Amino acid sequence: MFSPYYMRAFSYHSKGDYDKAIADYNEAIRLNPNYAAVYKYRGDAYNYKGDSDKAIADYSAAIRIDPNYAAAYYERGTVYSNKGDYDKAIADLNEAIRIDPKYTSAYNNRAFAYNGKGDYDKAIADANQAIQLDPNFANPYRHRGYAYMMKGNFTQARADTNKALQLNPNYQRAKDLDAELRQKGY
Repeated sequence: MFSPYYMRAFSYHSKGDYDKAIADYNEAIRLNPNYAAVYKYRGDAYNYKGDSDKAIADYSAAIRIDPNYAAAYYERGTVYSNKGDYDKAIADLNEAIRIDPKYTSAYNNRAFAYNGKGDYDKAIADANQAIQLDPNFANPYRHRGYAYMMKGNFTQARADTNKALQLNPNYQRAKDLDAELRQKGY
């Protein structure tokens, strides 16, 4: 059952008022410390505020309460990836995918982590899986394009970058990859 604090926190959260959301999530947790979703969403608020350590702690709490909470593994893995801790990111994203084998964003973010580790074949495989699950998701095309560029397959890198930009013309990482490919003459 949702507490009024949780509902109000969610409203603040959706408006980008993370401090008020966190205050209400805190109260919701005080009233029911065993509700995993509250920790997950408070972790999201901390993550949006740039406090990755508190976000990781909350995602970990959500996972302790519900070990099959794929979204908590996904979010924690994404934060680890953003911190450059690719091994922890991949481990968490593996769990998210084990729990939900059709978790498109988990494949996408694991492709990003594999690129970060320089394991381009695994990045390509995960991007392929994400694209198969959602062919209109721009991010995996960019991740796959980056991996192809790093492997020296500039033709495929260009095709994937173009597709990412076709799907999302404002996707900054794809724009950056496009500029890098142009600089290399592709």
